[in-house]
Amino acid sequence: MLCKLNWIFTLREEPWAQIIYAKFQTKSGKRIKYHKCSSVWPGIKFAEKINKSFIGWIFGNGKKIDFLRDAWATCTPLREHIGLSNHLSKLCTAKVSDFINPDDWNFPTDISLAFLAMGIDISSIP
Repeated sequence: MLCKLNWIFTLREEPWAQIIYAKFQTKSGKRIKYHKCSSVWPGIKFAEKINKSFIGWIFGNGKKIDFLRDAWATCTPLREHIGLSNHLSKLCTAKVSDFINPDDWNFPTDISLAFLAMGIDISSIP
């Protein structure tokens, strides 16, 4: 049951999940580092450790996946790989769908080179 609760929280589609997210995350999307009382939050955090190893991306059309802020290519968001500030990353509105064509990925040369420099093999991304 905790795993399901954590999954619903992760999707953030339910109003309660959005409220909990706002309460326990900073504006930049990182967890707060101080204690706040909650009867639900400890369970959600506990289940995250269980769920994490079983969660992966199904891209679909990629329109809901944020290119910089979601961890779709590696375990961490690309924004963290390149050390992009929150201010600059908010200016980027690219979605993964912007780089998908029917047969393969369609990354501009500079992005392909950036992936290579970060050690990300784009051919291994489904």
